[in-house]
Amino acid sequence: MLHTSSTALLDSQLKQSPSNQKQELASYVKSLYGDIAISECPFTEEEIGELSKTNELLIYLPAKLTMQQLCDRFGIKANVNFENETMIRNTMVSEDQWFIASNSKTPELINETGLFSKRVYEDEGLHGMDLRRYLAFAATFKYYFDEFPDQTYWCFLLSGSYDRSGVSVVGFDAKGVLSHHGWMKNFKAKYCGSRYIVIAPRIEILRSTKSLKRARRGNGSAEGKEASMG
Repeated sequence: MLHTSSTALLDSQLKQSPSNQKQELASYVKSLYGDIAISECPFTEEEIGELSKTNELLIYLPAKLTMQQLCDRFGIKANVNFENETMIRNTMVSEDQWFIASNSKTPELINETGLFSKRVYEDEGLHGMDLRRYLAFAATFKYYFDEFPDQTYWCFLLSGSYDRSGVSVVGFDAKGVLSHHGWMKNFKAKYCGSRYIVIAPRIEILRSTKSLKRARRGNGSAEGKEASMG
């Protein structure tokens, strides 16, 4: 069972001293994934410390865990068995990932097509979620807020793909069951939106990389686009 908490836990984590901040992140990862080796976080202390102001979450996703393994780990029930689902494609499966995402309970860019949303994010140096990232995000959201996101709206997963030219669309129902469907990127509806992620603009924190600017939603700039891995 995941640790349950409130916004106070999130705020306390992000305002910690560097050593305590690292300890809190390790506690978060252990709560979701158990005792595993954790890759070094490529986001700086300052970038992590400001997340409560930007209304964002820092999320960890270990390499190689399958979609079904993640569902089993997080206690997520779904309308499909992902071990039998062969048309979903994820990105960066072989790499451990630290990424930042909005902590909004609902997606943004409602009633915009997936194509439009993908262009918006790419212009700002941002990336979309794939299903593995979305599961890690949903579990992290529940860790902090004691509920799953997207219980009223559906969400485009704009990284990875479904079949050849399709896109995954996901959301939770009132009973916490995850529904997945494959749709086209030119679809739009008043109940469907999108979510972005931020990949760090550096592989590791060095004196020469620490000052690199991360991508930010809504700033009209592509800062951080050098980390175009996903």
